[in-house]
Amino acid sequence: DPLTVEAEQSPRLTIQRGDFAALSTERLEDLRPDAVVHYAARISVPESMDYPSSYFSNNEDGTFRLAHAIAGMRRPPTLIYASSPEVYGAPVRVPMDESHPLQPRSVYAATKVACEMHCLAIYRWWGHPVVVIRNFNTFGPYQNLAGYPAVIPAFITRALRNEPLRVEGDGTQTRDFMYVDDAVDAYVRVLMAGPRLAGSVFNIGTGRQTSIYEVAEVVVSATNSKSAIEVSPGRRSDLPALCADTGRIEHELGWRAVTSLEAGIVRMAAWLSEAAV
Repeated sequence: DPLTVEAEQSPRLTIQRGDFAALSTERLEDLRPDAVVHYAARISVPESMDYPSSYFSNNEDGTFRLAHAIAGMRRPPTLIYASSPEVYGAPVRVPMDESHPLQPRSVYAATKVACEMHCLAIYRWWGHPVVVIRNFNTFGPYQNLAGYPAVIPAFITRALRNEPLRVEGDGTQTRDFMYVDDAVDAYVRVLMAGPRLAGSVFNIGTGRQTSIYEVAEVVVSATNSKSAIEVSPGRRSDLPALCADTGRIEHELGWRAVTSLEAGIVRMAAWLSEAAV
């Protein structure tokens, strides 16, 4: 059973540390959640190809266990599953809407597709309220920097040290970079809407494609860095483009990302500077 630690700053917050996959129906009944937002996952594309079994057991099997623990509850809470645009694979069209074919190219991406299906299955069979949110490349303060850090925190960390920024491939591959505040806003809106969105799948992102080389240039400018930008051989796992069509969530909830890439990078750099990473 997870260890419970009372937060010092707010009596409204309780932190429970433990394995999400070990949560039983009985434990969830004790917690009586109105909603479960499931972010827990191993998230590195290249690492998933080096350690496929651990990605399967943690991401897919863990999510299967959690979904069915929730399904066993007397009054199941809304389950919101945090997915990834990696489920789309190489783009057939850009921007990608939610009906884009799912063509995962890595073990990580395959587990995210499977997790979506396990969660949606308890909606389709029993009618339990489930919503899937496909988060395009999200960044911001408190982002995990361990292991295989995402490109923006990796670039900023090196720029703050005036170290070279290494762009893999020719740098023309594009991503849709969304600041964390905008992502949180989307989740809050979905939480507030609750069960009426059951069965929905939403993209969240900015709808803007930014090349990796452009990201490096913005980071150097925003941090007043002396870092050089170097190009190195590309990774086989890199997709040529990812960009969100967010028309569905805009129509349903009026949500739209409002933070520019430049503003987000400035805020992220300020946090990393204070954290002395």
